[in-house]
Amino acid sequence: MGRRAASAQSTQNTATRSLSLNRIRMGCTVTRRIADILLQLFVLLVTGFLLLVLVDLRDRSGQKITASDSNPEAGLPSPPKSGTRARAEHAGETVVGSGERAPAYVLQDASKPAGIDTAANANQGMSVALSADGSTAIVGGPGPNNVDRDRSPSVGPAGAAWIFIRSGGAWVQQGSKLIGTTSARGGGLWSQGASVALSADGNTAIVGGPSDDGTTGATWVFVRRGGIWSQQGDKLVGTGTYRASETGVPLGQGLSIALSADGDTAIVGGWRAEGLWVFTRSGGIWSQQGKKLVGSGAVGSARQGTSVALSADGNTAIVGGWSDHDGTGAAWVFARSRGIWSQQGKKLVGSGAVGGARQGTSVALSADGNTALIGGPNDNPWDRSVPFGLGPAGAAWVFTRTDGTWSQQGEKLVSTGATGSARQGISVALSADGNVAIVGGLASDGMGSASVFTRNGGVWTQDETLVTAGAVGKSSPSVALSADGRIVLLGGSNDNGGIGAAWTFAQQAGHWIQEQKLVGSGEARKPTSFSAISSEDRVMGRANEERMGSAAAARPGGGGSAQEPPLFPQRIRSLHVEE
Repeated sequence: MGRRAASAQSTQNTATRSLSLNRIRMGCTVTRRIADILLQLFVLLVTGFLLLVLVDLRDRSGQKITASDSNPEAGLPSPPKSGTRARAEHAGETVVGSGERAPAYVLQDASKPAGIDTAANANQGMSVALSADGSTAIVGGPGPNNVDRDRSPSVGPAGAAWIFIRSGGAWVQQGSKLIGTTSARGGGLWSQGASVALSADGNTAIVGGPSDDGTTGATWVFVRRGGIWSQQGDKLVGTGTYRASETGVPLGQGLSIALSADGDTAIVGGWRAEGLWVFTRSGGIWSQQGKKLVGSGAVGSARQGTSVALSADGNTAIVGGWSDHDGTGAAWVFARSRGIWSQQGKKLVGSGAVGGARQGTSVALSADGNTALIGGPNDNPWDRSVPFGLGPAGAAWVFTRTDGTWSQQGEKLVSTGATGSARQGISVALSADGNVAIVGGLASDGMGSASVFTRNGGVWTQDETLVTAGAVGKSSPSVALSADGRIVLLGGSNDNGGIGAAWTFAQQAGHWIQEQKLVGSGEARKPTSFSAISSEDRVMGRANEERMGSAAAARPGGGGSAQEPPLFPQRIRSLHVEE
């Protein structure tokens, strides 16, 4: 019996060991299979990454080849035609130099126009503005368009602005690009052209450079006489005591600017200014008027000064602060009486916003200052029309003033044709009478677009949507509007690999027609010392009453990080100081 029991126990132990070995083998097999699967996934990921790199290199190479092609229109497809998009087939010419024009077929993949003498990454169209009659345009380009020329690359980008004039329906560049000089401290990373503005007659231009002098920022004024532009005085830099929370923080003056119709009053905002500065001109001499204006009622760091606008007479100013109250955003109105500025009412916050709309990213005023338009490109960030619920759709709000009291007019303005991440309200503009509103945003394909709204009897309705046909790449648009609301200028700073451009639209027979794509040219020149302009040169003149309009800067507002609206290209965005 003992032997049988021992034998049975031995057999059981053998079976147990065999079972354990089988389990171990099975475990090893499963482990090997999992390792094989993980290895295959890793190989697929690496292969996919390499393919993406190769595709990107091919696209960049193709852009370079296309840009140098002497026949850019050959073999390119016609643009799509749909809905309310502007009718823009073969609708004009592309300005490609000082007085040069070349045929411009409106093509989605059009390359850099032949003859352009501008280095890459000029970011033309970062800001745009129009004279009241729409015959003079200014286009800002804060990128390093003149490095590699007469200036040392170590100096950094100066930026510039280009002037175009309209005659007989055709646009041509007027003179060389405008680059401000100074006898004062500063000169590195100027970023001139981040914002621009024009007087009503187009004879005074102001250009902002928020990165001047270690991002203190500054603005430069230019005047036109007999078709010749020259700088007026030294750069303008606002003074004023920092608030306790602002000590030592670069202000970025010149991020936003605006001019009165006569060009004698200018307001300047900055990305960390928490307010704005006012400058006035007398006898050709500019001086600061009063202290920095800071709106009351702000919650947290409001970023007052991100956007500004001015009435035609220069007595009403509005300043946007997109970051107020955790990104809800707001705008503040100031009124001037006998040279003294004071806040008018409480901050303006549009109703009906969904989420942190960042109202105040852009602002505009009518000529009489009684109608205000406020853009909030982050409104409705969970728009269900966008994949995964991401947005935002964006919107704009209208406010009107009666006897000094401001109130919202109607519901927020949202284009019915907008899809996806439209970011409506990136930029805004108003006609002189306040009855035509332009709201800049993105089309479904990422191209810059502008929705036109009109007011009749206090009721706003959508008109057409203007899309930048002929654009190469995606751009957040800047917009400007003539006083009569019949000429639109739409900038796209990322067009064609960062060269940038601006597009002109005109209303004809009740419809909007794209006219031309403007790309400034001009070799860099060595900065020269500024020359003072005498009172005899003060021809920036007062506009005729019938064409007085708000010549506010159409700067797109904001910055482009998690703390600021994603509007600036990376080159300028990197200059911002984050909290």
